[in-house]
Amino acid sequence: MKKILSVLAIALMFPIASNSTAIASETIYHYGDGTSGTTPPTPAQSAVGGFAVVNPETGVVQGVITGSIAYFSGNDRTMGSEYMGCAAGCQIVQQSTSDQNGNVAGIHGPNVTYNDNRNVFQVAESNTTQSQTVAESASNTSAIETEVSVSRSVRNYEFGVQDLTNTNGAFQMTEVAPAQNTSAQIRATTKQYFCNDREMLCSRMLNISSQTIVDNSVSFSERSTSNQVLEKVIVEAKNKVREQIDRIFSMLEKWLIS
Repeated sequence: MKKILSVLAIALMFPIASNSTAIASETIYHYGDGTSGTTPPTPAQSAVGGFAVVNPETGVVQGVITGSIAYFSGNDRTMGSEYMGCAAGCQIVQQSTSDQNGNVAGIHGPNVTYNDNRNVFQVAESNTTQSQTVAESASNTSAIETEVSVSRSVRNYEFGVQDLTNTNGAFQMTEVAPAQNTSAQIRATTKQYFCNDREMLCSRMLNISSQTIVDNSVSFSERSTSNQVLEKVIVEAKNKVREQIDRIFSMLEKWLIS
């Protein structure tokens, strides 16, 4: 299962080349690998990428900086000062190269960690819940609305160093957890609202009373195909839920097995 995610995190630029005049006719170039010379830097010497600032105690990626690949790509450098809550001495680990436009992307946050033993980054996508409310019909005196919500369990991804040369900064991540380890729940509540009959249209803001027509939940303990979801929802739910199946699929997104 693949997932594409792009998060732009251009935070700090380390100098790659700078000019200083030693004598009137000579320019000294300071390269990203820490050396100097009188010739312009080569593409390798000037290449930059995104580098994760990793807390060595927790493995959490607390920030991303832009830095020289020639200087930092050995993953043996550390921060000389505090950065985004990570104390001096935090590890600097390459995440990506720059893209075709020279832009640098990176991923960080409390849900992003680095596994030093395997040299991979891991991302935990937290539990997500989405809901939509749709008015299926309305009249001068009543309205019928269905609220559909979809809740999905945590999913885990991992990725190595990304070559973003031709991807516009898009990260490609592989799902770690097997399909059967992720679950979802679909809940639908349909209500009829009785409203002020002096109004041309009925709305929830004008309702006098309401009654629940359908309150139904369908749970999936593992990843399923669209047909499996469709069959289970149709069998267990009422007509008002059936009318919202396209919205359910939209909210499930890539949870479904293709």
